[in-house]
Amino acid sequence: MFRKIVGIALCLTAIITRSGAQELGIELNGGLQGTRSRLQNGQYKQLPGGSLGLSYIFSLNCRWGLRTGIIGGIYRTQATLRDGVVFTSDQVDDAGSAFQYNVKTEGYKEIQRFFVASIPLLLQYHTVGSRQWYFEAGGKVLVPFNTSIQVSAQQLTLSGYYPDFNLDVSNLPQHGFGALNNWKGSTTSKLKPGVALSAATGLSFILSPGTRLYTGLFGDFSISDLKDKNGNMPLLTYSPTGINGVKANSVLNMQNGGQVTLLSFGLQVRIGFGSTKVKPAAQPKTKEEPQQHSKPILSDEDAEVIRRPVIFGIFGEISIPEMEKPQLNAVANILKQYPHIRISIVGHFCNSGTEKENIKVGAARAKAVAHYLGGKGIDPSRMNITSVSESDPVQPSDPAANYRNRRVVITVE
Repeated sequence: MFRKIVGIALCLTAIITRSGAQELGIELNGGLQGTRSRLQNGQYKQLPGGSLGLSYIFSLNCRWGLRTGIIGGIYRTQATLRDGVVFTSDQVDDAGSAFQYNVKTEGYKEIQRFFVASIPLLLQYHTVGSRQWYFEAGGKVLVPFNTSIQVSAQQLTLSGYYPDFNLDVSNLPQHGFGALNNWKGSTTSKLKPGVALSAATGLSFILSPGTRLYTGLFGDFSISDLKDKNGNMPLLTYSPTGINGVKANSVLNMQNGGQVTLLSFGLQVRIGFGSTKVKPAAQPKTKEEPQQHSKPILSDEDAEVIRRPVIFGIFGEISIPEMEKPQLNAVANILKQYPHIRISIVGHFCNSGTEKENIKVGAARAKAVAHYLGGKGIDPSRMNITSVSESDPVQPSDPAANYRNRRVVITVE
């Protein structure tokens, strides 16, 4: 079965690669991850675990998408038994005599750990914008493997009843009957593949062009029994060579154990790479109506707004003055209307009379303007940032206007 799941995952990966996935993501989940069951005379409790996965998102439209991939996780569960309960099974001693084996436990505890490979298929809805709410719901195919179980008990009381002789044996340690204190053991178990319901919700943010961070909550619950139907073992296997040779079998392998399902919930972090925008379908070309690819022409009025210099009036100032921010907001709005144009941002400094700024101030002013426009949603790749190497006064003959030399000039390339 595991080979079939791996084959499905490889085929899925090949299909995704050929079809051009809209977004590739790396996800990390952490929280309480384990199994649950109705354990007679005991209880299950999920323990902290985690998972790491590779995901793909196909955009169906501007708000809906389909997410799949492959995830590997560690699941841990603690199972405990109520003190004083006696577990009975039929066993045979080394002489071939059948007897009733009685095991009474005090402080019995199991730590069950196993790995699960899963393939999700989730329908995703998200809002539009740089910050988005997202909601996901669907299912996962689960393949558990490599299960290990650590067992311990404060005390085990092992006794036997021979019905043929009407004899109770409780104090023959050399023959496997007696009391064990602070006992520890280990064993394994087998879980079968299953299906789980899955859901997640949270917020996503743009880290950089083409990169998005998802943070939120997730939950998984299996709707099929993961327990192997072949489990038909007693809690402990009798050892005729002495009580120290008793073997643990785990509550997972007991015949009276209930249905075992997976339950996990916690925090989810995912980084997505690639655009999730839906490309509009290309219109077919016809002889009567040839397809046009025209770009809007920048108006003279908008060009004048862009060319208006950003004045840094204070000597040595490199932060955007508050009174200049409306001007830059107008420039950003214009650039959004004309996504095909590029701009040149040139920083200037003053060096006349007694006011002589450092040449690095001009470069810092140009970077400040570019950073401000980037914060307004303008792609940094559209901006060419430079600075002058010498002071270029606006009005060399007017020292009173020296403050105008401390400027940044934006031009359309």
